[in-house]
Amino acid sequence: MEDNNLLRIEHIKKNFGDTGVLSDISLSVNEGEVVSIIGPSGSGKSTLLRCATLLTQMDDGNLYYGDMCAAKSVNGKSVYAGKDELKKIRQYFGLVFQNFNLFPHYSVLKNIIDAPVNVLGRSKEESEKKAAELLKMLGLAEKGDAYPCELSGGQQQRVAIARALALEPKILFFDEPTSALDPELTGEVLAVIRKLAANHMTMVIVTHEMQFAKEVSDRILFIENGVVVEEGTPDKLFSSDNPRVREFIGRMAN
Repeated sequence: MEDNNLLRIEHIKKNFGDTGVLSDISLSVNEGEVVSIIGPSGSGKSTLLRCATLLTQMDDGNLYYGDMCAAKSVNGKSVYAGKDELKKIRQYFGLVFQNFNLFPHYSVLKNIIDAPVNVLGRSKEESEKKAAELLKMLGLAEKGDAYPCELSGGQQQRVAIARALALEPKILFFDEPTSALDPELTGEVLAVIRKLAANHMTMVIVTHEMQFAKEVSDRILFIENGVVVEEGTPDKLFSSDNPRVREFIGRMAN
């Protein structure tokens, strides 16, 4: 295994009842790489992210973070690591949801420091210092005492990104981070993700923003019907000969 391989997903399968959502998907992500996942609604993109972040159990397949094994295929079924190992693995990554998922009764500052203090056992002082740095970086320096309901959608999503970064993850997942936002606020959030990419943050991004995916990604996966139809550099994907890929990108780009 490559030293800089942060994430390996091998031959994931996931059904919900009789409906096959992921048929056989493999993906590896190296340190500092930005990988975007595109494809039509219902193609399995969000389920893939949920399996990768341990929110949904795979039916079959292997899942590794660095040299830690989260799940291994045994006799055609994924067997997960023990509770202590999974707790360690969960500290390896951060996840930003499309609907922000902030605690409405916590201030912005408390939303950000809650997990570092209560999950990682860091001091409140250290966590508040880190939170202030993140808020400044994300253009929210004055918003520490505000509550989520007092913020725009774009500001709430930037707080959600700060909250994920406060845990200092090695890899950050985004599940359609702009789908709940209007176009003006979308630009705010995409600018933050571009900044993270410029700082070599390792990211996996499910997105419908084609131009953004083209600009920011090292690799793009096009997923449909639970399989990877095509994978490659943005140039390769955006000049694909595959009629389905061309049709999808053309439709989404308009």
